[in-house]
Amino acid sequence: MMWLFGKKAKPQSAVKNCAGRVVEVYEFGPIQVQVAIDCRGAVCPRPQLLTMKALEQMQNGEVVELLVDNPSSTEAIPAMTLTLGSTHLITVKEVDYWSIYLRKGIEDVDD
Repeated sequence: MMWLFGKKAKPQSAVKNCAGRVVEVYEFGPIQVQVAIDCRGAVCPRPQLLTMKALEQMQNGEVVELLVDNPSSTEAIPAMTLTLGSTHLITVKEVDYWSIYLRKGIEDVDD
């Protein structure tokens, strides 16, 4: 179908399989990422829905990296980790966005 300025662009998937990619996080250490979700430019509830869908398909212990530029998502995603059966590892503020790292599975916290 032709649009006013040419062909309509195909929507790109925001979810990428990147099994084995290691991200070095300052003062945290290396994180091996299995799935990356780029939600920059998206508003709630899209980041939450894509995160839920990705975690459902992942194995326990695997890590998802979520990139968001919406401040409300930086609060909502870590807050919903228990209901997703996951653990919030860290949120890193980049120049124009945040990187949120979640591990599937609930980790025990020693007192």
